[in-house]
Amino acid sequence: MSTTLLQELQGELRRLYIAGSDLAGDDFRLKRLEPKLAQLGERAPVFGKLAEGVAALTGPLEAEARAARLQDVALLLNSVLSTQGIVAAEGDVCAEHRKEVELSGLTTSHSYRQLAEVQNALSDSGGGRYEIVTSAFEQGLFRDLRLFPFAVRALGDSYSEIADFAARNILPAYGPAIVPYLLEGMDINGGRQEERRLQVVRSLGVDPEDERSLERLVKAAEEGGDKIRSAAIACLGPHPKFEDRLLEWSQDKKKPVREGAYGALAVRNSEGARERLYQAIQGKDALLVAEAISYAPAEEMVDMLLPLFEERLRKEHVGEDDKKSKGKLWKELEPLSIALRDVRHPELERLYLDVAGNESAFPSLGRLDYGDRVQLMRQVAGYLAQTDSPEALAVLQQLEDQDPGYLPYAFRAARRQLAPAELYDRYVASGWGRLKTVVSRKSQLAQKALLDALRDELYVYHGYVRSRLPQERIEAEWDSRWLDWLMDRDELQLVSALAAPGNDRLLPYIEKAIEKANNHDSHYIFAALDAGGAAEDIKAELLVQWMERKDWKRTYSMYSEESERLLRVPDHLAAEVADRVEALLPEVRYEGLKEQLEEIVHTLRRRAASV
Repeated sequence: MSTTLLQELQGELRRLYIAGSDLAGDDFRLKRLEPKLAQLGERAPVFGKLAEGVAALTGPLEAEARAARLQDVALLLNSVLSTQGIVAAEGDVCAEHRKEVELSGLTTSHSYRQLAEVQNALSDSGGGRYEIVTSAFEQGLFRDLRLFPFAVRALGDSYSEIADFAARNILPAYGPAIVPYLLEGMDINGGRQEERRLQVVRSLGVDPEDERSLERLVKAAEEGGDKIRSAAIACLGPHPKFEDRLLEWSQDKKKPVREGAYGALAVRNSEGARERLYQAIQGKDALLVAEAISYAPAEEMVDMLLPLFEERLRKEHVGEDDKKSKGKLWKELEPLSIALRDVRHPELERLYLDVAGNESAFPSLGRLDYGDRVQLMRQVAGYLAQTDSPEALAVLQQLEDQDPGYLPYAFRAARRQLAPAELYDRYVASGWGRLKTVVSRKSQLAQKALLDALRDELYVYHGYVRSRLPQERIEAEWDSRWLDWLMDRDELQLVSALAAPGNDRLLPYIEKAIEKANNHDSHYIFAALDAGGAAEDIKAELLVQWMERKDWKRTYSMYSEESERLLRVPDHLAAEVADRVEALLPEVRYEGLKEQLEEIVHTLRRRAASV
């Protein structure tokens, strides 16, 4: 049986860890296992990888390379033991175990050194691990099969942000093939870790022909703890044969069970499911139902909710306008706003245009508490900001004139519909936008809102990394006058975002900014110099000035970008830069930083000597 073979290989690898990897060369015990692994490799490629690893380990290698190969084979073996069922050598799968997890597109091509940091981050506790894990995901390291068991283990990480990131990003990226494995290893009486496991299952879906996985879900739905039951029930929505059970569960005495059933019924989207949800959204479970519909807003369900939403918005109210009545009114409107928050629908667009342009026609708005009214109106504005129509822009600008809080929504819509010069003229070239010093509370709020809107438009996120727009887009989509306006207001981040060649004020502005900027501003300073087309000699001089103004006694690390830029200075300046950086060393208190700077000096001196 394959597990016996794998356990035997594990024992031999442990022996080599103790005795030393040098003894692996021509080791007869390992050579005896290689053909057996190769035979299994005909059915399961991962066993072929193990066979290749063992062959390389026993072959001719330098001592350091053999030690690294031992690490690679051991890590792959541990991953296989964590993810494989029992597979017979002739390829049959034992009846009591699942078929192996077939993760297409995965490799074992990364070195142990590349994976070790991630493996350690997901095995230990302490600070800095989240950045390691997210960076590894962005680099594609989790496409290595050997990290899969660590990704599963991350669901129970003590740092909830890592656990949530694994459930939301890492595991879904493996695809539906992992669902049977996740369900096979589930503890139906477990806690938050098992809930996250089911969250992944729900996002990936269960193959309707995978009866064993469905049985596991039903067992969890019937016998698990309340939260596990809820999460398991929510996974059953795509499967018609469970609809009657879902309707029963939606009437259960336990709130978590009803919550899971609503989530599944929203996905089910049958006539019976929609009728039950429509009934429940008008009762005590309104918010639970709203969240369920928001997760899977079917068009037929939206068609049922829109008339109810409009009716409640237009409803005339009598009686006292007190806190209790305001709260009751919000309880009627909030669930519908939640259910429809991610919906795009022609009738919803018409309704929101009416609401934004003629609030008096919707008496409920005027009776809401201020905070609730703002929340609803910002949802309206957010919807219209994504609507590329002159009507939407007009009503957003009307809202913007009334309250600067709506400026970001109007600005977003205007940027898509107006020419670059028209956008600048609208927001800067007239009125309060010309003032360097705001003179009223409203203009102060408007200018802050405009600066915030610019940040949202000019910087984009790639995963968790924020970066400026490509230079060609800056020059094509933004009026050049913005740059001067922002320099007048000393907005370094935004100046950096809009920097472009040809502005004579940019270099003097950056030179002045260096004198007063904080350490974390270095990226914006040098990105602005790059985008503005500054000469390499000027950038090198300003970089050294930046380094010279640091308080090295209180500095314990350098940004990688700073060290990289030092190493890229022009060859004819390498010796001078090395001398000036070396002069900083007596001020450096932290040994690791001093070693880093010494290495930079050494590298620059070698470059200078080679010129």
